[in-house]
Amino acid sequence: MVLTDIFSIALLCIFGIAYISKLIILSMRSNIKANVFGKGEKLKNTLIIERCLKVITFVGVGVWTVDALFPALAQKWFLGLNKSWAISSIGLVFTLLGVSLFILAMVFMKTSWRAGIDKSTKTALVTYGLYRYSRNPAFVGMNLMFIGTAITHINLVTAISTVLVIVGLHLQILQEEEHMKETFTKEYNKYAAKTPRYLLF
Repeated sequence: MVLTDIFSIALLCIFGIAYISKLIILSMRSNIKANVFGKGEKLKNTLIIERCLKVITFVGVGVWTVDALFPALAQKWFLGLNKSWAISSIGLVFTLLGVSLFILAMVFMKTSWRAGIDKSTKTALVTYGLYRYSRNPAFVGMNLMFIGTAITHINLVTAISTVLVIVGLHLQILQEEEHMKETFTKEYNKYAAKTPRYLLF
């Protein structure tokens, strides 16, 4: 295991700890069950997308773990390409940016943050901080995180899992946008008209 692999698994741990900590904090301090991913009374299409995304994300994290902890096995099993320290370092920068953006997005959302679409409670529409520049900074962070991982541990399996995660996240965004339009109507439409879905688009 080289230094880039150590940094990679450290970033994965930071992401995981931040995600779980947010769920625990919301539950203990505000009595909010924030993990509604693939749960509750939702449209069938929404439940399918959320459950598929959950599986895809877990697979992506599993691949990332194997890449970082067992690089020799990943190189062989995942059809790895020759990688250089410079390319791996660029990947780590993307991953670091992604993890940081994801954590900041959760912080700005405060008690409105949810994992999945929450049909049971109405949250506030957050439009300040990072949400002034992107309607979905947490998802942008996840995209950067997995893209960075694909660059750091350059191999076919990681590349495929990254593409699947990005596609799954985009489909989830479309579902969440419909929910936001139903919940906040004119307020959300006004916000969406001036704020990009990702960063520049």
